[in-house]
Amino acid sequence: MSPRAWGSFRLRLTLGAGGLALCTLLGVGLYAARLATQERQNFVGLQLLGAARSAAIGLATRLQEREREVEILSRVPSLAESPLDSERVARSLALRKETNTEYAWMGVASLDGRVVNATGGLLVGADVRTRPWFAAGLKGSYTGDVHQAALLATLLEPRPGGEPLRFIDLAAPVIGPAGQVRGVLAAHVHWDWIANAVRKAVREDPRATDTEVIILGRDGTVLYPLRAPGTRLPQALGRERFGMQEEPGGASYLVARASVPVTQHSDLGWSVVLRQPSAAATAPVAQLRDRLFAIGLATSLLVAALAYVLAARVSRPLERLVTAVMSVREGRGGQANFPRDGGSPELSALSDAVREMTETLLDREARLAQANAHLEQTVAERTCQLSQANEELARLAAQDALTGLANRRAFEQRAAEEEARCRRSGTGFGLLLLDIDHFKDVNDRFGHATGDQVLQQIARLLESATRETDLVARLGGEEFAVLLPELGESADTLRVAEKIRQAIQAAHFGPVGEVTVSVGCAKGDGNDTPVQLALRRADEALYKAKQAGRNRCVAADDLTAA
Repeated sequence: MSPRAWGSFRLRLTLGAGGLALCTLLGVGLYAARLATQERQNFVGLQLLGAARSAAIGLATRLQEREREVEILSRVPSLAESPLDSERVARSLALRKETNTEYAWMGVASLDGRVVNATGGLLVGADVRTRPWFAAGLKGSYTGDVHQAALLATLLEPRPGGEPLRFIDLAAPVIGPAGQVRGVLAAHVHWDWIANAVRKAVREDPRATDTEVIILGRDGTVLYPLRAPGTRLPQALGRERFGMQEEPGGASYLVARASVPVTQHSDLGWSVVLRQPSAAATAPVAQLRDRLFAIGLATSLLVAALAYVLAARVSRPLERLVTAVMSVREGRGGQANFPRDGGSPELSALSDAVREMTETLLDREARLAQANAHLEQTVAERTCQLSQANEELARLAAQDALTGLANRRAFEQRAAEEEARCRRSGTGFGLLLLDIDHFKDVNDRFGHATGDQVLQQIARLLESATRETDLVARLGGEEFAVLLPELGESADTLRVAEKIRQAIQAAHFGPVGEVTVSVGCAKGDGNDTPVQLALRRADEALYKAKQAGRNRCVAADDLTAA
């Protein structure tokens, strides 16, 4: 193919149409795949978080059952009335251990810190005064964190693979008939039971397929699966959250973490972490992306073929026309052979038009340049005027004409933006609704002009009593609203309201004299308390402030507590 053929119209149109189709489809496909990947990660992350929360709640429930079981056993008649080293106590301990295989050892220690009875006779006679469970068990029910028991581990069967035995300590005081403490009942629960309970809950949850289960301690160290002491996850992840995690080796995971709830007698600070390879989480999206790429390639080839056929039909008569035009450009207009047999009326009309154009080209070019210059100047002037008009229109649409404050429309728009921000950041906002007390009397006695001056003065007082980041708006009549971003505590919101009320009460309003306001306060967070609910609660609080005698601030939380 000659160099001229490479630059021909038909080849350029073919390559351009095919390339544009391919780039468009690939760009749309990549963008759609990215959005789909993010949505898929959020969907799977929420599922993992739900499964982690279910497993954490189940673990807390099981721990609480064991705590309650030990507490009940410490009060049965065999322990409360019989000698602690009696056979009756031994049978009770053995029966309980046989009933619940999660117990590795159960024993009773006397008040002097000596083990006087235990399942299998293990550790009988041992001094346990330094053990945390003994001191805590004398005072009440106790649940300890996971640990290794070196002495007990030597008396029990070793685990396959030589993995160390780990236990959870439970203890409760043994109370005699007269209410006196006789000793301490202790139980060592297999850590394997804890891990298996979480693993089983996750395995049975359809939301957590192909996931790895990890249990973290209060300080973030990995408790399960067994790793070197002090091992932590590569990246910290907040409790009750999910996100992406990168391993040092380059592996990527989708991770969810949920806290184990506090039980009646323990707050161990554990967390259940579920993580799934990101490739597995987004596998359906990857398959869809590959299909889109294949469809895009096939479509671009089809478009290129159609473009080539169209270009071939159009380019042949056009090439003859181009030859004639080049003759005109070179000053050989009399020799130009404009095509008349192009096979379409349009081409014939084009040839005639080009011939006539050669006669008037220079004259029209000069006039066109002058018209273009004038048009550009006119467009620039009109554009500047339109921009200024649009800015003024936007300002007037969002501003109250009397007070210069934001109007209801601007307030609702800003409130919706604050609600969306709170949902992303997890912070809250404050909301005040103010109403001028007895404003109708002001209009009736002094006239509407004086009433307007009162509204304008109150608007300035509101702006001076609030932050630059706050929004003060007039909702209509004598009703105002104040939006307090990042101020979601009731006490802070009430403090701002009281500051405004005192500033207005201390001001002098010309012939009117003293003017007071009633204020309703509410807080919102964009989730449990959206803007509409916060407005309704603030309005209820304002109504209560009116009922209570006006010139006061009432918080919506106080109404709920009441």
